[in-house]
Amino acid sequence: MNRALASAAFLAVAISACYARNVGGTSADSTAIVAAAAQYRQGWLNGDTAMALSVISDDVQLMLPGAPDVHGQAGARKVFVEEMTQYHIPALTVHRQELLLQGDHAIDIGTYEETMVPRKGATIYATGRYLVVWRREPGGWRMWRYMLNEFAPAAPTRATS
Repeated sequence: MNRALASAAFLAVAISACYARNVGGTSADSTAIVAAAAQYRQGWLNGDTAMALSVISDDVQLMLPGAPDVHGQAGARKVFVEEMTQYHIPALTVHRQELLLQGDHAIDIGTYEETMVPRKGATIYATGRYLVVWRREPGGWRMWRYMLNEFAPAAPTRATS
């Protein structure tokens, strides 16, 4: 009987641990984060720096492949303007794998596929993973920590004649 009780207790703890990953989050929080992420994505697709920055925290930290960390809204603006000036992004697909909510923070984990068309040169196709820590701030959820990890170096396509 003690073994059955112990098994039941273990199962209850295991189930509650799985459930606890979303404790403190609501359906409204998840919906708001997904909407903010979609707005960020749309900003890149439209080449609209202001739209992309509108969901970035003032004290954001960007951790991008092969580059030093970028801190703050001003640093993010500089990176976004440079990237959006150099490249047009006609396609950006995000595959969210997990959205974990706890209180005023959420962790968004997934993969992405991106097509970048430089002002000069061959089209680049990039794939990788992302991890975003969202923070609830006055006015909504904002990207607070943002990390990208490319699967392989982005490869340009061959020009065809």
